[in-house]
Amino acid sequence: MNKLDELLKYQKEISDLQCIVNILNWELRVNAPEKSKEYYVDLLTKYSNKLFVLQTNDEYGKLLNCVINSDEYLSLEEAEQRYIQNQLRYYNENKNVPEDFHNEFVKQQNITNMKWEEAKDKNDYSIYKPYLEDMFNMVKKYYRYIDSETPNLYDVMLSSYQPGIKSSLIDKLFGEMKESLLKIIPKEVVDVPKYERDYSVSELKKGANFLLDYIGFDMDRGSLGNYPHGFMEKMSRDDERIAFDKDNNIFTFVSTIIHEGGHGIFEQNIDPKLSRYENISIPYIFDVHESQSRFFENILGRNKNFWIPIYDEFSKLMHIDLSLDEFVKGLNTATPSLIRTRADELTYPMHIILRYEIERDLFNGKISFGDLPNIWNQKMKEYLNMDVEKDSDGLMQDMHWSDGSFGYFPSYLLGTIYDGMYIDAIEKNLGSIDELLRNGKIKDITKFLNNHIHKFGGAYNAIEVIKRVCGKEISTEPIIRYFENKYGK
Repeated sequence: MNKLDELLKYQKEISDLQCIVNILNWELRVNAPEKSKEYYVDLLTKYSNKLFVLQTNDEYGKLLNCVINSDEYLSLEEAEQRYIQNQLRYYNENKNVPEDFHNEFVKQQNITNMKWEEAKDKNDYSIYKPYLEDMFNMVKKYYRYIDSETPNLYDVMLSSYQPGIKSSLIDKLFGEMKESLLKIIPKEVVDVPKYERDYSVSELKKGANFLLDYIGFDMDRGSLGNYPHGFMEKMSRDDERIAFDKDNNIFTFVSTIIHEGGHGIFEQNIDPKLSRYENISIPYIFDVHESQSRFFENILGRNKNFWIPIYDEFSKLMHIDLSLDEFVKGLNTATPSLIRTRADELTYPMHIILRYEIERDLFNGKISFGDLPNIWNQKMKEYLNMDVEKDSDGLMQDMHWSDGSFGYFPSYLLGTIYDGMYIDAIEKNLGSIDELLRNGKIKDITKFLNNHIHKFGGAYNAIEVIKRVCGKEISTEPIIRYFENKYGK
């Protein structure tokens, strides 16, 4: 057996164990009875630690280096070589994290997430605060094991989610977005058309299946579940699961399903050659991943032309007593709001900028966890003119910090910025997006994304992806132009 075959065999062990971890995570969140959750936390901790050992032991490091220095490596396509390089990067970054610390870290992630659920339900930040602070301190320690030299620890964390993107670039891009969007965001709450109905989970699953199939998600390789926060979990190449909140607001439901479907389409369309090297999900490029989910959700799913070919059938399926224009208005009315996941596409960037600024200042020691509610509420008032009356609608609305995902939030707005550039690239290659959607040719757009982005998986970082697809450097100009054309009038 040559070294490449040895690596692929070893990689299969990693992927199999990652599948077990992800299934346990899905069960803990979606299906587990309340009294079984501590047991699932212990199981997750146990198997996550076994996975970490597989990914960081000396044998794996030697094998990766042997493959990179082998003749077989030279015969691989560039994207395959990049995957192996990324694996070596992950190995080198994490090999210095002590096993016992990693074990405690994983356990703390799951405990903090459960405390977040409890505190959010009871609207009591005091329940959450000590666990969140412990999680924060463990995250700092974790990244210092990874990189003990870089002065700006937050930049080290950012590189785990969007390599090549530093806080200095984010400050520039987000500053441009903030300056432009604050000029056109409504200063007062606007009446948004509502359509709420007491949907059953089975009714929502029928609607989800319809939309996911339409945009190009393969339901023969996917399934659905119910959870208070939408997410996509990949178990294997042929098992992508989408969770959604049982929200009776049809607009929120539609946005969540199309968003998570965008994540799933990305994962389902990676070149099988590259899937052999994956630890289940695409590593690192979370900003590119979010660019796909947000492109489907916003650029496509909020476009009236998206709905023209399917609205009659979808409205009957979901018992929606609204005209097409009323429905589209419900999806596109811009107004300040408290909840990020329910925000329209225009005000959404301000929710991310708020979180980014808080994360950055936490890691730079400028604010404390005791100050967090007040700082959050002040920024919400300044950016969106909203008064936060409950912390469950404020700093406790998201689950990301509970599992230590500090540095992830910027990926959402970076993805939106990339989306503006994708619009230009698609229209240059395929013609008007409006016309394609109006004629029911959304899968032509999906296919373009499959061929130019998805098939490469995690081989290239965002800077490289944008250069390959758009032929330009990252710029806010296209997405600002999109927002000004759509909402500036």
